[in-house]
Amino acid sequence: MQDTESPSVATLADQLAERFGLLLSQSQLAELLGRSTGGLRYSLSCPRDYQTRALKACGRKIGRRVYYPAAEVARIIIGNGDD
Repeated sequence: MQDTESPSVATLADQLAERFGLLLSQSQLAELLGRSTGGLRYSLSCPRDYQTRALKACGRKIGRRVYYPAAEVARIIIGNGDD
């Protein structure tokens, strides 16, 4: 099992971490994706495509809130996921 990331994923992850921090809240993720918070929440409640399912799966629940790791969000956006 190799843990190698392409330079573009690492660069995007660094940019996301610089802008939002290591964990993105749902509102920050919605801002990044150009969606409303309510629209993102609805999409995550009934995911229909691979990216939405991957975003839902990478969410980490801390207390009552769900946060999304910047590195995993970058990997999902770039599209280097395992199908």
